[in-house]
Amino acid sequence: MDETRSARVTRSDVRQALMWALERDRAALLAHRAAVHSSKSDLTRRRADKALVEQWRARRPDTGQDASPRE
Repeated sequence: MDETRSARVTRSDVRQALMWALERDRAALLAHRAAVHSSKSDLTRRRADKALVEQWRARRPDTGQDASPRE
């Protein structure tokens, strides 16, 4: 897949992804929370943030993907 979007995850992206997960994907929210709270490492937090943002981007309605949670 040819991805033109920057790989960098901004605070705004993380905030929007968290709000999306809070409303639509509890499992993604809990997985992010567990990863972030289980480690004090900044690297762990950045990886968890990036994973959540990637899920959010892939499942936003404006991307043409299914916006409902996958269970």
